[in-house]
Amino acid sequence: MRRSDLIYEAAELRDMEESSFARSGEIHGTRFHEVTAAEHREGISAGRYVTLFTQQGDVRKCLTDLLRTFIPEGSVLVAGLGNENICSDSLGPKSLRYIPATAHLSGHRDFKELGMRKVFVLETGVTGKTGMESRDRISCIAGYIHACSVIAIDSLACAETDRLCTTIQITDTGISPGSGVGNDREALNRDTVGVPVIAIGVPTVIDLDSMTGAETQSGLMVTPRNIDIETGRLAEVIGTAVSCALNPGLSEEELRSLILL
Repeated sequence: MRRSDLIYEAAELRDMEESSFARSGEIHGTRFHEVTAAEHREGISAGRYVTLFTQQGDVRKCLTDLLRTFIPEGSVLVAGLGNENICSDSLGPKSLRYIPATAHLSGHRDFKELGMRKVFVLETGVTGKTGMESRDRISCIAGYIHACSVIAIDSLACAETDRLCTTIQITDTGISPGSGVGNDREALNRDTVGVPVIAIGVPTVIDLDSMTGAETQSGLMVTPRNIDIETGRLAEVIGTAVSCALNPGLSEEELRSLILL
């Protein structure tokens, strides 16, 4: 069975665009495709999905501009999902290295003048290590800190080899961690967390059966040989873009200095 977390592939496989609004465009030389699903369908939640193609242009600036159209006003909890000790699952935790927490600075006199917002950062870990569902940790913490939205960053699965580590998906429908690899966890979305959940992901694995066209149900997943380099590169792009989108009044250099504090 072809497994994929990408709406772009779902649109191709299920002719979804016939009943949805779709458009393509280019920002800072980077091409993107957007689909807005008007209604819930099997395996697809109603909402907005944007796919960036990272082979050309300034991907970071393109992602920054698009994220600003997703993120509502107010404080934000940024959650990095996955296991940093597994290269193909390390995108979320690695991305957090480039996103400074700013909530503890909110009492500073220049905080509002600089256009900053309260940003909380959380590495969720994996259920096998913590014994807790990511959804439970995120929803509990989001409620405690009164976050207005959550940004969840995670690794995805795709069905086509040419999309491995070459596409970034953004959606306002949240995410079901592990769904692409057949290890479904509790969903993270507005209904389960209580606030909007913007999910950012990159496909880092592909089901072996999808590659071979067979249906052996082997359960084997394939990842690029240089996945450690790719996740590191994409984590920097995503983390920096999220940071810039959340704090447009600060330069990249200023944001990097906050990480060092």
